[in-house]
Amino acid sequence: RKQAMNNNFFGEADDSNDPYAGEEEDDDDILIDSKPIADLFPSATVLFADIAGFTAWSSIREPSQVFILLENIYRAFDKVAVQRKIFKVETIGDCYVAVCGLPQPN
Repeated sequence: RKQAMNNNFFGEADDSNDPYAGEEEDDDDILIDSKPIADLFPSATVLFADIAGFTAWSSIREPSQVFILLENIYRAFDKVAVQRKIFKVETIGDCYVAVCGLPQPN
């Protein structure tokens, strides 16, 4: 672990507020002891589709216009996703997140 040292008023190194002061730990040991946080699926593809210029466009439109646009786009994306067996993860504002190429869960 790399630690940043603070200097006290006199310019001397001060680690009195560092809860890890005095502990030495090798970065390689951390990697060896850690457990994977995700599985690797080489054939998987993740899509992050974001509408370019959406924030500027939506800022000068009525909320109903913004809703109608997003509803139409997402409905079309959802239709293609179902046809092609793509898993829709979520939508966040104007961003559509989907994944394909994952194995079927047991």
